[in-house]
Amino acid sequence: MSCIAAAACLDREQMIVSHLPQVKLIAQSFHQRCPPEVLLEDLVSVGTIGLIQAVDRFDPSRNLKLKTLAEHRIRGAMLDYLRQLDPLPRAVRQFARRREEVLRRMEDRSDHVPSDDEMAIELGAPLAKYRRLILALHASSTVSLNTAANPDDLPPQVSVLPAQGEDAEAIHRLR
Repeated sequence: MSCIAAAACLDREQMIVSHLPQVKLIAQSFHQRCPPEVLLEDLVSVGTIGLIQAVDRFDPSRNLKLKTLAEHRIRGAMLDYLRQLDPLPRAVRQFARRREEVLRRMEDRSDHVPSDDEMAIELGAPLAKYRRLILALHASSTVSLNTAANPDDLPPQVSVLPAQGEDAEAIHRLR
């Protein structure tokens, strides 16, 4: 290995090491908004990969700071990782957020919990589609089998049996 190549390796390594605290800060920020199943160490790992990619792609002649490029790549790597973990498509997640907002707003306006019909109308969705999306949300619920050794301990929407009949058809229509 030539002296120039060795110096370049040391510079690369120094850039990576000097930006590792940035990875940890971003990972901690993401981790606060993640479900408990997502480990901070996993976010740091994928963030470090994003940092390495940023260092490898860094070109000082472009007048861009490495910190800026690194932050973009680190966040992108973490988002990609979290998307891979999520069993639901983005559209269903967006529906869930909109549904929560509408539910809160409707409960504030009236003294009762809105029915499925009221929610579907408020969301501008046909009742059948609204119910399919609700079914998809419930099907994606994570339940620890260690804490729920008895099927009677599971939440009502969770079943230990595979979906059958109408449930299976509704799930297949969502795909």
